[in-house]
Amino acid sequence: MSANPENLVAILVMALSAMAAKGGGFIAMRWLGRHRFVSAWLQHAPGAVLVSAAIVPIVQAGNAYVAGAVVGALVTRTAGGFTPGLFAAVAAVAAARWGGLP
Repeated sequence: MSANPENLVAILVMALSAMAAKGGGFIAMRWLGRHRFVSAWLQHAPGAVLVSAAIVPIVQAGNAYVAGAVVGALVTRTAGGFTPGLFAAVAAVAAARWGGLP
């Protein structure tokens, strides 16, 4: 098996930047502590990342993804957890596509 040197350098640089970001986070947490803003940001960061990843298919693909997003948001809000909402959203998209929505 062989690897392109440019790819190996890119992987190395990405690994170094990830370690630097993690180290910076640890330093910031020691410096800032568990401030209310930091706690709120850490609590809402996963949802923000998911919304930014899901918004493209919702806007471009059609009604099945919109139905999945609505069902996922409702189940997440009522069930109180991310995992049930995620499974409900996937099931809703599958059911909407099976039902004929684009």
